[in-house]
Amino acid sequence: MAEAVMKTLPSKTVARLTPDPFVAGALTLHLDSAPQSHISLRDPRDLFYDYVRRMGTAIDLAAPAGEPIDVLHLGAGALTLARYVAETRPGSLQLAVESEKGLVPFVLAAAPLPRSSTIDLIEGDALGSLGALAAADSAWRERADVVICDVYAGVETPAHLVTPAFFEAVDRVLAPNGVVLVNVADDADLSRSEAQLAALRAVFPVIAVIGPSAVLAGREGGNVVFLAGADPAILDRMPALAAAGPHPVAWRIVVNE
Repeated sequence: MAEAVMKTLPSKTVARLTPDPFVAGALTLHLDSAPQSHISLRDPRDLFYDYVRRMGTAIDLAAPAGEPIDVLHLGAGALTLARYVAETRPGSLQLAVESEKGLVPFVLAAAPLPRSSTIDLIEGDALGSLGALAAADSAWRERADVVICDVYAGVETPAHLVTPAFFEAVDRVLAPNGVVLVNVADDADLSRSEAQLAALRAVFPVIAVIGPSAVLAGREGGNVVFLAGADPAILDRMPALAAAGPHPVAWRIVVNE
């Protein structure tokens, strides 16, 4: 794609895909004025934002290299991590839930997925969609090896997605040894991270957090990633996740008493 493309979505949000002037073959998705996703059409394994790179590594560590897994994406954007999984784990089953109607079709018209990719789409609210996916007769009940929570309205995660009820719904689609990855964009006071942590602690016995050292120390704003589930192996993988970078990095285990 050589030129920027844009579309006004049904919500009146303006979606715009723009070639990255510094990274050949890469595109940035903006919703109104806010950058939302970055993708590389030349190499979907090339992840740009630091928190996305950490999530990609967490996915790498969730199962043996190249092994197909089942991934549920809550928040689709430009399908950055869905493209990554399709490239690194061919044959994986993936489902993306996106509340911004018309966004994913707009993205795919300009930046199609590889023909071999299997990524299904639900347009709807994440919590509402989880109710159907967690039903007793649903193929997704207790199936997801990875659930990625990266849902934003502007710069905020909708309040109903930062609650125990939301993560109880996530837990019902999570495989017994699965991992939940939550992106939190925060200020230096880490207030959003504290709210997410409180909601996670109400549901999951195993929790860790990782991010730039300055962010976790409360010196500056930025993105952190929470990892949660029931499998203690999540914690065993944290040193390798930190070693993979980006650096400088800090991480800690949350003792859920």
